[in-house]
Amino acid sequence: MLKILKKKTSEKVGFKIIDLSSCIQLSNIILENNDEFVSYNTLRRLYKIVKGTDLPSKKTLDILSRFNGYHNYQHFIKTYKFENKWKLQNDVYEIQNSNDLNLLINFLNKVLKSKENHVSIVIQILRELLLQKKYNQLYKVLALKELKIEKLTYDEVTHIGNGIGLLLRKIKLEEDVIKNLLNIKNYQDLVFTMFVDYANLNTYYFKHIKLFKTLKLKDYLVAFSLCIENLHSYLNLNQIQHLNIKFKEHYHPILKSRIIAQKLFLKNKKVIKLLEKYYEKQNISKLPIEYFYEIIITAMITKNSEVMEWTINKVEDNTEENYIFHIRHIQHYFIMKSLYFAIKKEKKKFQENMKLFSIEAGSTSYKEMLEMFIIIAKHQFANASASRKLKHEYLQITRKLSYPLFDENYLILNANP
Repeated sequence: MLKILKKKTSEKVGFKIIDLSSCIQLSNIILENNDEFVSYNTLRRLYKIVKGTDLPSKKTLDILSRFNGYHNYQHFIKTYKFENKWKLQNDVYEIQNSNDLNLLINFLNKVLKSKENHVSIVIQILRELLLQKKYNQLYKVLALKELKIEKLTYDEVTHIGNGIGLLLRKIKLEEDVIKNLLNIKNYQDLVFTMFVDYANLNTYYFKHIKLFKTLKLKDYLVAFSLCIENLHSYLNLNQIQHLNIKFKEHYHPILKSRIIAQKLFLKNKKVIKLLEKYYEKQNISKLPIEYFYEIIITAMITKNSEVMEWTINKVEDNTEENYIFHIRHIQHYFIMKSLYFAIKKEKKKFQENMKLFSIEAGSTSYKEMLEMFIIIAKHQFANASASRKLKHEYLQITRKLSYPLFDENYLILNANP
């Protein structure tokens, strides 16, 4: 912050502080304007014009802060962050209105490198370009090197995926635009494979999957697409087409869990042995929860209590929340546990577990389906009046989801899905 304060001081007086003369001049200006004195020698040390190892005193920092319109240095530190945020936001508005692509690209590169409010700015600009149908600018922004997945944290990627994915539910894109987007690797990594829209597999998302498969894809993207096709088939009571999707050790843990979870759709009697083999092959003493991510949701969809129990045994002692995305994953796990205790008719454990999760903390793209499973679990223990209300809520959600699997019979926990 000291560097920023020095820069603001230089901007305020309208000249660079680079030598003895400019330090004397600044000292005089501060004295004239604020009736406070900072010696030119102090300013020379502060601006590294002469050597000095001492840090500037609190008095010096307070005087410079007051010269720039703040109460003191602490007030400057607290206030400047907010001022800078509003300035940044105004810059976004101006650049978007200018229609200058080079200006936009340079601005975004700067924002992404600074790592300050960068994800929110990127989401805002991408959404605005989509809404205004400025597709050429959209493609250029999505292709930025600074937006490569390896340059972002998983939490940042999730935030971008949610921000764009939710908008895709509301707008209609032309087929050529969808194909162009799907051909951009950053779009594949940050949006398409990140925001898997479980609530819209029968609408826009599956259309995107079919178009995606017409492109030349890497093996992990082919595996991802086949898994989504299987899920779509299962939810629509169609035969599973892709029986032997193979994963490689370099695949992301969530994709690994998605591939192994396909065995649940096939009602494989050896599924626990296959899961155990998968678990041991990872060769990690405490396997992080992302390795169970799709196993958890698929166990709920298939109402496979055996797999739920296996998952509980593996995950229960390792629910550490080291990252924001772990919080979301663990929420799914707690919901699965509630469903498991409901299946087993263990009311006390069910009630205790229900206190552990919040649906708002779950993944956005799964939200409707997670809400449905909570209703199903509650229905197991409900009295007649509550049961009717829960059934009404269940039917509202399932009509919205529009998957034939989720009929009235599915609400009964011990009925076959």
